[in-house]
Formats: sequence, C-alpha cells, structure tokens
Amino acid sequence: MEHNLAENIRNARKSLGLTQEQLAEKLGITLGTISKWERGASEPEISYLKELADVFRISVDALIGFSMRGYDAETEAERISNLEKFQTILEVCEEYDRALRRFPNHFSIVLGAAKSFQRAGVVYKQKERLTTAIEMYRHAIELMPQNKDPEINEVLLRNEIALCYSHLKEYGRAVEEYKKNNVCGINDAGIGKILIEDQRRDREGIGYVIKAFLNGMSDTVTAISAHMIYYFHMKEYEKIIRLAQWGIGYLISVKEDPDKRAYIDKIISLERLTLACACDLAGRKEEARENLAEAVRIARRFDEDPVYTLENMAFIEHIKDSSVYDDCGPTAIDGLHCTAEKLREAATEEFMREFEEMLSAPL
Repeated sequence: MEHNLAENIRNARKSLGLTQEQLAEKLGITLGTISKWERGASEPEISYLKELADVFRISVDALIGFSMRGYDAETEAERISNLEKFQTILEVCEEYDRALRRFPNHFSIVLGAAKSFQRAGVVYKQKERLTTAIEMYRHAIELMPQNKDPEINEVLLRNEIALCYSHLKEYGRAVEEYKKNNVCGINDAGIGKILIEDQRRDREGIGYVIKAFLNGMSDTVTAISAHMIYYFHMKEYEKIIRLAQWGIGYLISVKEDPDKRAYIDKIISLERLTLACACDLAGRKEEARENLAEAVRIARRFDEDPVYTLENMAFIEHIKDSSVYDDCGPTAIDGLHCTAEKLREAATEEFMREFEEMLSAPL
C-alpha cells in the first residue's frame, strides 16, 4: 500500500465537504497548519492523527497506511445495490459493513448502508441496527455535497431518522425530528399518528391528522385529474372511465350526509363531466348522456345554495367552518364551462353541442 498522508488528509476532508478552515476549527488549530499537512510540508503529531481519524470516521491505520487512489467507491456502491435483488437483508448489511471500512465517507455507500440497516432493524427487531442507521443517516447528511440525485435531500433523510426513532419506540425524539422537518405539512400524518397512538396526546394529534386528511384529499383529487388528462392524451378512454368512477365514489364517501350539499359537490360535477366525455369517446353514448345530465344537475343544485366551507364533510368536525376555494370559477356552472374548455380538444363536436344544450335548457 502506498503511504501518502498528505493526500489522504486532503481527500478525506473534501469527501466530507469541509474547507481547510472548517477542519482547522474542528481541531482547534490554525488554517496554516492544515495547509502544511495537506502540502506535505509537515505531518500531524500522533494526538492530531487520532483526532483527524475521528473527524473522518476512519481508523488511524487507514489514514496513514494507504492512499485513496485506486479505490472505485461508485462501482462498489452499485455492486451492493444490485445485490439487494438477490441476497437477504442481513447479507446486504454485511456487504455494507465491509464497504464502510474501505469507504467510510462516500455518500452512496453511507446512505445505502443506512437504508439497509434500517430495514434489518425493522424486520428483525434489531435495535442496534436502527441505532446505527440513525448514525449513518446523520453522516450522509454531512456528506450531502457529494449527492447527485435531485430527489434526495436533507429533509428526506431527517424524516428517515424520525422513522428509526419511532421503531425504537423513542416517540418523543421521533416527533421532535418530524416537527423540525415538517415542510408544507409533509409530516402531519406521521406526527398525528404518534401523538394519538403512542403518546395519547389526542387533542394535539387530531389537529395534525385533520390537516393530513385534507391535504391527502386535495392531492388525490389533483392526481386523479392529472391522470385522466394523461389518458386523454393516450386515447385510453376506458381507463378514464374507471378512474373517474373511482374518484366520484371517493368524493361521495367523504360527505357526512350524501343527500346534503357540500363543497365537494362542485368537484363531483366536474368529475361527472369528464366521465361523460370519456364515455362518449368510448362509444358508450347512453352513459355519456346520463353523466352529462347528472353533472349539470349537481352543478345547478350547488349554485342554488352554494357551500364554501367544510360543512357536511366527514372526519373533520373540528374545522367545519374553515373556508375553501378553487380555480374553476365562482360557481359550479362556471366550473363546468372551465372543464369543458379543457376537454374541447378531445371531445366530439356532438358532445360539446349536447353539453351547451343542457346548460341552456330551462330548469
């Protein structure tokens, strides 16, 4: 093995994303001293070698005994990742244990190890693996400057730390981590579940659960809409029909009383219009007319006595008076016109003409 202490110090520092100044601050020494070590102008004393090894998370032997050149960490990370398809969780953990001894500061290996240790800890109830996973996730956060995957970020890794604490039954720490990273309410459901299920803090927890419920409903409606537009582009009309029917059933199911008005009736009318258009394009003319008539009927009924609060919505009794709005226009009929314009490119002329006739027909 080639002895190259200066290069090892420099490479290890860079792998952690540290500047020379930051490393000097951690060790309580001058910037000039770090510069001399990395240029080979001087070498650290034994006491500083131990401190450097601690900072770099490697052994002293590794620090002074070999050069990091010739080791392909990316290839090793990819190799172990591929093993996950064929080997058991514990076997993969052993592979990461060996890889970490060679590449303790490589982001992909550290993160891969964290995920594998977490899985082993959850499946086999191994607390020590979960504790190690937390350490690895924290180290991966330190190595984030190496990350090249835009879908991986610090919030994501910190939420995995919270999940590990939850499996360790350290619920207070889990909630603390979730709250610190609750960007745009992404952790509301997890926080609420722990507060209610594990800590019996029902009053506090239900507030988080309700927010998660509403955000989930909004995301579901948006996803259904986008999915249907995609299927219109693909001309897969039967899939649109199935998706629209499911969405309408979902929205009806969250009404406290299906026969009373609710804000989501306005959304249901738009789903009915989309369903009608898909039925028409699929050659299911009678179903198209029935759904078109139902879309107009629901919209008119809503506009007779509109509801712009969350009343008559199930599971959110604590915030029924909260106001809601959308971007489809002030009335349900406006919403139908807005949706029809979006459908015009796909819809047949006959369907659009029938839609206009139904809207202009007397009540």
